[in-house]
Amino acid sequence: MAKTRRRKGSGSYDKVTDSSGNTLYRWRIGIFDPIKKKTHYKSLKAKTRAALDAKVEEWKKENAPTGGALLPLNNRMTVQQWSETWLGMIEGKIAMGTFLNYSRTTKRHLIPHFGKQLISQVSPLDLQRYFDEQPKTLSPVTVSKIRTHFNVCFEAAVRLGVISRNPVKQTIPPKTHRPELKIPEESEIERLLSVARSGEYLRPPKDEADLFKRRRNYFVILLAVASGMRLGEILGLTWPCVDEAHATIEIKHSLQDLPNARVLKTPKNGKPRNIPIPEHVVCELKKWREFQDSYAEKFKGIYDNPLDLVFTKPDGGCVNGSNFTEWDFRAMITATGSVGTRFHDLRHFFASSALARGVSVMAVSEHLGHSSINITLERYTHVLEKSRDEMKAMLNANPLFKTEETTGEESEAKNN
Repeated sequence: MAKTRRRKGSGSYDKVTDSSGNTLYRWRIGIFDPIKKKTHYKSLKAKTRAALDAKVEEWKKENAPTGGALLPLNNRMTVQQWSETWLGMIEGKIAMGTFLNYSRTTKRHLIPHFGKQLISQVSPLDLQRYFDEQPKTLSPVTVSKIRTHFNVCFEAAVRLGVISRNPVKQTIPPKTHRPELKIPEESEIERLLSVARSGEYLRPPKDEADLFKRRRNYFVILLAVASGMRLGEILGLTWPCVDEAHATIEIKHSLQDLPNARVLKTPKNGKPRNIPIPEHVVCELKKWREFQDSYAEKFKGIYDNPLDLVFTKPDGGCVNGSNFTEWDFRAMITATGSVGTRFHDLRHFFASSALARGVSVMAVSEHLGHSSINITLERYTHVLEKSRDEMKAMLNANPLFKTEETTGEESEAKNN
């Protein structure tokens, strides 16, 4: 009688002896882990073959839900197991802020709702239902970010062969509306600079630390308006990056707020850049540096600025960007009466002012550090539309493009 060939992935049976000398039936199977590149072995034992078969069938029902041969280990990974594996693989290889965002979404949304499911069994319908339920408690923008983070996680699983398809791609993204771009008027900026300079938004300074903070805040606002730099780039600026002789700034750091620390990282698009700044701003920065140096000398042993930052706390530490916008900047805006203006709107003011004055889109895009000129075009379309209207008016006013009006007699004479 021909021997029946054992199906691949079904496991093998044999007999073993336990520590007491009793003979047991054993079932054993090897499962390859494609991520760790190792084979794991699972074994079950029983006193009789019938009892062992029952154990094997029960185990296969839990671990091979499609029936038939046991699924590979990667297909039997739960969403929680994969997400933890994925986070471990990307930690230290991407920006810390991005990693923390992925980790937060995984712990708050992915694991609580899908963690126990096999990653190979998560369907687009399951995900779509979850996304559709979220707008009841979260904004569409937040739901869109959650979906994006889910997509990155599942796409990594596809790339490494854990699953064959990404179910997130088959879901419909929530409708989001980009908020209307708010660009402060020049009069608002003038008022803001006046308030920041006078310090009227703060209580009268009690000591030199208060005076330091008030002067620092003015220079932060001045540099934001005059350069269009992001807040993180301003707070991460070091003195060696300020070229007073050529009136330029090299932006190669951005201060990032982490849960328990603040660190310098590369700018948002990962590329350092040099930007020009107005001569009068250079002069103002010189004044600030002189004040900072004298303050550091006076409070030697208390003021410590090891990173040589341009803007620090009164003790020399890194400025917390969230605290600055939440307390200092908000107080300034309240004093000006321009409620609703964000710090990032100062960057929009700079960009729109430059474009309105005829600076090329490419130059503005490079100055702002946009990864693509398309971002600049999309964000400041209204300013460019205004420029097109001015171009149209200029063309219509140019005598070169005007058609001469002729009388009937003049036209007949020309024809003759």
